Amino acid sequence: RNGKASNGQRRGVCSCASGRPCDPLDRQFNTLVPWCLPHTGNRHNHWAGLYGRLDWDGFFSTTVTNPEPMGKQGRVLHPEQHRVVSVRECARSQGFPDTYRFFGNIMDKHRQIGNAVPPPMGRAIGLEIKKCLV
Repeated sequence: RNGKASNGQRRGVCSCASGRPCDPLDRQFNTLVPWCLPHTGNRHNHWAGLYGRLDWDGFFSTTVTNPEPMGKQGRVLHPEQHRVVSVRECARSQGFPDTYRFFGNIMDKHRQIGNAVPPPMGRAIGLEIKKCLV
């Protein structure tokens, strides 16, 4: 209970967190922390941004095509709720109106949004091209 196993050891944490050698058999079975986070962090800037939450007062650093918490491309967790951001929230971050419809499954929709040129940017570029031609 409360993070301790019946033998008194902490549950859900790799044994190397308390200075003991890692047990490869425990890799993904009895830990809450994915094995790659503590064991490969030195090679990857300690996985900065991994499992990161968005900030209410901040912005999306990038809109990703695959909102996977283990992804290296950006923060995808909701600022308060225990979930990744929704398709609609990602669309809003790109400037799509709420009336815009995306088609396909959830992954297809995230891919469409992540690969899109934000509509406000497309409009601004179009207006600048129009100014040059007129």
